[in-house]
Amino acid sequence: MRIVLFDIDGTLLTAGGGARDSFTRALCEAAGRPINPDGYSFGGRTDAQIARDILSGHGLEGEALEAGIPRTIEIYLDYFAAALPDLGTARLLPGVRQLLRALAGRSGVHTALLTGNVERGARLKLRHFDLEPFFDFALSCFGNDDEDRYQLPPLAIARASRALGQAIEPGDLVIVGDSEHDVRCAHAAGARAVAVATGWTPLAELRALEPEALLPDLSDTQRALDEILQGCGAHASG
Repeated sequence: MRIVLFDIDGTLLTAGGGARDSFTRALCEAAGRPINPDGYSFGGRTDAQIARDILSGHGLEGEALEAGIPRTIEIYLDYFAAALPDLGTARLLPGVRQLLRALAGRSGVHTALLTGNVERGARLKLRHFDLEPFFDFALSCFGNDDEDRYQLPPLAIARASRALGQAIEPGDLVIVGDSEHDVRCAHAAGARAVAVATGWTPLAELRALEPEALLPDLSDTQRALDEILQGCGAHASG
């Protein structure tokens, strides 16, 4: 059994700055003041954590902060949904579709998501590239499930155990992602970390975290499969 949990931004695709632009507009509107997130890394963080960090850094606190976080996400999703159809900078990253197709043909392998995006945002991005059908949303975890990304792997184990009707162990999980947080939360949960250097975390920094595998991108389908399925008895086609 192997539960493969993919990050989205920087791993599967890039919105080319479109999501960040929409989020920035939403922060300003929710806060009622100019917000400048320059210098803040969105990578590997949940939408709620991003909103909390930036809004609190611009002086919001107490009830205003707690109200501003969900309001920011609500406004962001509306702006992003409107912008996405015409967002020419959005692109799928190398080898993604081929790898997802290959995983779909493997018995005992379930492909899902572990992402800081709230579910609606994740679906918007995946739908834009017709990737939604590759993922089991019943096994997936999103930024709206917990503000702390490091709490998502245990939730994924619980959901998979319930949905599949059998005990899922941490070693059954593989987390595929581009940021230091993907590697760290995989290791904190006892899962296998497959890092891909297509995001914003420098290759040397990823290597220093000692993921079980480090790939330049996902364009080598067989190599990516081998690293994801290593130690799994599901290498035969299903």
